[in-house]
Amino acid sequence: MPGWNGSGRRVVVTGASSGIGAATAVEAARAGATVALVARRADRLADVLAECRQHSPASEMVVADLSELDAIDDVAARLTEALGAVDVLINNAGVPKRRGVVDLTPDDVEGVMRINYFSPVRLTLALLGGMIERGDGDIVNVSSMGVHMAAYRVSAYSATKAALEMFTEGLHLELAGTGVRAHLFIPGSTDSEFSTTKEGNDEPFPRDPKSVATSEEVGAALIASLADDRLITYATERDAASSAMRNADPEAWLSNLRRVFSAM
Repeated sequence: MPGWNGSGRRVVVTGASSGIGAATAVEAARAGATVALVARRADRLADVLAECRQHSPASEMVVADLSELDAIDDVAARLTEALGAVDVLINNAGVPKRRGVVDLTPDDVEGVMRINYFSPVRLTLALLGGMIERGDGDIVNVSSMGVHMAAYRVSAYSATKAALEMFTEGLHLELAGTGVRAHLFIPGSTDSEFSTTKEGNDEPFPRDPKSVATSEEVGAALIASLADDRLITYATERDAASSAMRNADPEAWLSNLRRVFSAM
């Protein structure tokens, strides 16, 4: 995949204090973009900003809790003020939810839907008008392989990403001819805090180290995906192949998953 030239581009990355978001922000800065980082944890965000500024001195950060939906318009205004305008919005912020369906509460489901679906949609709507007016822009919504293959104890999480995928596909269609592009970026198993955090979650499943990508690998693939117009980009060829296998015979794939998880 060809490299992306970020010179002169103003990029927003949400969930930028760690993991894929942090790696993506640094990669965008290396590509020449001015980056605005968004996350709740000011101290962690400041560390990532310092790394970004080694490559892009004008980069900024906006501390915000994106689960507070009524504050999203204010966040968008702060981002626009910090950058002048937003050329690329990367909606990466999200929370995991590893819990069996029978143990889920309505608050569990609504909480994960708020940050993983409603928040990126509202931020997109807040910034989209400016992009259309300028006739230029990119919106990247970070999804998950959890949409493309079922797994135990992640039904609520996967459903939020499925909603985000369908919103993005519709957006991609409706933006044709405007100069603004909508993209889905789909990472698989990644070595990051997101995959191992225990707060509000059951224990993570064991993972084969050979199948786990680093955050840096995923961030580099995300930024590289901006170089073309395609709707869907998988983080790795392995992820793309797994999705294709599942789609070729969903029943066989589910049967195999039952055997794998029953042995754990």
